[in-house]
Amino acid sequence: MTLPLRRRVWAAALGLAVAAVVLFIVTRASRTTKQAEAAMTDPTADAKTGRLSLPERGAANALKVVKVERTILAGDIQVVGSVAAAENHFAVVGPSVAGRVVRLRVGVGDQVKKGQILGDVESSEAGQARGEYIAAKAGMAAAEANAVRERDLAARQISSNREREVADAQAVAQRAKMRSALAHLRAIGFDPGEVHALEQEGSEGALIPLRAPIAGTVIRRTVTLGQSVERSTDAFTIANLDRLWVQLDIYEKDLARVHPGQRVNLRTDAAAGEVFKARVAYVDPVIDEKTRTAHVRIEFDNAQRKFRLNQLVTARIIGDNEHAGPPVLTVPNGAVQRVEGTPIVFVRKRDGFEKRTVEPGLSAGDLVEVRSGLNEGEEVAMAGAFLLKSELLR
Repeated sequence: MTLPLRRRVWAAALGLAVAAVVLFIVTRASRTTKQAEAAMTDPTADAKTGRLSLPERGAANALKVVKVERTILAGDIQVVGSVAAAENHFAVVGPSVAGRVVRLRVGVGDQVKKGQILGDVESSEAGQARGEYIAAKAGMAAAEANAVRERDLAARQISSNREREVADAQAVAQRAKMRSALAHLRAIGFDPGEVHALEQEGSEGALIPLRAPIAGTVIRRTVTLGQSVERSTDAFTIANLDRLWVQLDIYEKDLARVHPGQRVNLRTDAAAGEVFKARVAYVDPVIDEKTRTAHVRIEFDNAQRKFRLNQLVTARIIGDNEHAGPPVLTVPNGAVQRVEGTPIVFVRKRDGFEKRTVEPGLSAGDLVEVRSGLNEGEEVAMAGAFLLKSELLR
């Protein structure tokens, strides 16, 4: 074999050897990468072992871990309630006698002042009461004049003391009769100024005014012109919408953590993103036997008219540590993720993070109780935990 031919053979053999080495290295590197990716994302591994380790590499800059600690946690209580009118700022107005509606002065939505006349009811009882009052007042005036005259005659010994005593008794009786007639007029709706006007000829003595007992908004009117009404008819409903209540039903197990004066945050879909501050005003001492709940009343200012009667609101009663139990294991809310409805956290391990199923409990502010699944001192992912969840679901 000539020298040039021998050199070509050696060169070809060397080239084949180098190619084989390069192919081996590339194949092994590719296999290692695929195994690492499979370890990261293969859901079958989780199904077999119940645990899934996630390497920290690639997400280290976005992750923040916190320790599982024991904390006194009163726990917020979140419940849906309904808006109601404050009972001391709410009134139902109706006639005190039977009659017929002859005048309506306000409608639904009108603002009224205390004492304002809402409508008038024509009533035969009102005419009769007017006549009784006028007759009683006239009789009282005559009886008092006669008593004065008899006292003068008795002082001059022109009449007897017996006649004087009878005259005084008649004056007392007529004053009582007049006061009774006046009380009847006031009871059926006349104020003192209107009573004086009833004595004038041509006065509308048969009309009973329906008067607003409070200032507020007319939220309902159930009568029309010409309608016959009875004593039990609810003609107008008035509510002061500047102050409202939220009625809540709190379960028996949570009542120990609720007390008057406690802070409450209110939210409503009608004012998305806004939080309204309020306080617990009253906790009912009686528990409903059927629902095992007690009524809790929230009072709040509604001057801006952001809430409406019967509206649904979400109330978060802020936990008070003075009414809390012993310390419990807690993690930040952001550390708890949900996969197919199951709450999980990612616990830091030497080579990455491990998925762990937990049982959340009470929550208060940014913290949530963990009743099972974690131990004190373990570190869990908080900021960036969603990235780990995304890797888990790939």
